Amino acid sequence: MPKISGKVVATKIIDGAMLAKIQMNGRLPPIGTPCTVKWGAQRSRDQNALYWVYLHWLIHEAGLNDQGHFAEDALHIDLKTYILSEKIFDKGAFKAIEEATTADLTKTEFSEYFNRVQEVVLDIFGVDSAPFFVKEKPPAEPKGEEPNF
Repeated sequence: MPKISGKVVATKIIDGAMLAKIQMNGRLPPIGTPCTVKWGAQRSRDQNALYWVYLHWLIHEAGLNDQGHFAEDALHIDLKTYILSEKIFDKGAFKAIEEATTADLTKTEFSEYFNRVQEVVLDIFGVDSAPFFVKEKPPAEPKGEEPNF
């Protein structure tokens, strides 16, 4: 399934039907082809940075290096393929038929993806992500003695 981009150049509603005139940057799909349109803010840099720190934590502190994951990039590819790829069952095994990408996810979609990653990491690797999100508490202030008057 090809992925193309475009922009809406006109819209109108006729008898309750919402119509849009779209200018595409690639081949046009045949008339009647179903398509999905989405818009909104893409994931933030903070979301992206947190995700990559999380992958680093999984490998180096949560023990995924002991399970054969040594690089954040490779783990990212495995996770996005597992979670986002459209798959078919072929000769007794699942096969990805569409390359997965997180680059086009909106902030909400990326949050949902990140939550799904945490579920997959727990289900497949048995790693609870809660310690990653727990901030260390500062040490308690030492209680001084009451002045003796």
